[in-house]
This record gives sequence, C-alpha cells and structure tokens, in this order.
Amino acid sequence: MSKWAEVTALVAAVSVITLGCAQGPSATAAVVADKTYTVTPASVTVKAGIVTGEVTEMKVTERVAQGSDRVVSPAKLTGTLKLKNTSTNQTVRLVAGKILYIDAQGQEGGEG
Repeated sequence: MSKWAEVTALVAAVSVITLGCAQGPSATAAVVADKTYTVTPASVTVKAGIVTGEVTEMKVTERVAQGSDRVVSPAKLTGTLKLKNTSTNQTVRLVAGKILYIDAQGQEGGEG
C-alpha cells in the first residue's frame, strides 16, 4: 500500500510542477517597424590603385515603435560592397578596410 502512496505523491508533485509553475500571459510587446529611406545615388563606383569597387543597394534603416514613433534603434546605413582586382599580373589580398562618410563640404562625417 505504501508503494501506491509513493506513486500517487510522485504524480501529484509532477502535476503541481507542470501545471502550477506555468507562466501566465506576458505583457504585449510594442510593435516595432523598420523605416527605410532611399539613398541618392543608390550605388557608387570607386577606384583605388588596382582595385575597383562598387557599393550598391544602399539604404538607411531605423527601427521605430508604431504609434509613438519612438526610435528603438538608430538609423544605420547599409549596402553591399563588391571589390574587384583589375590587375592582370598582380594579386591583392584585403587585410583590413575602413569606410568613411564624407559630406558635401568634403569633411569626414564618421565611420561606417
């Protein structure tokens, strides 16, 4: 008889842990949307020595909470950089890179 009491106690304990510790509904999270801004020009071609490059698919995206327009994540400039070695007899290996923003007055505006 004590064996059945132990089994019953074990089943009751598992039921309490499983059902009693279940989390209730959580608060609703704010809906976040991406605001995308186009960049003009949408692509830029550059040349540095024997390497040419093209930055394409440029856009600025920031994340905002819908309804309040509160900025959740600051604006970021993104794009795709494709590099090409134009030399016929030299090899190139990219070890490090840095992208700088230069404004219309030729002043450095920050790193990307």
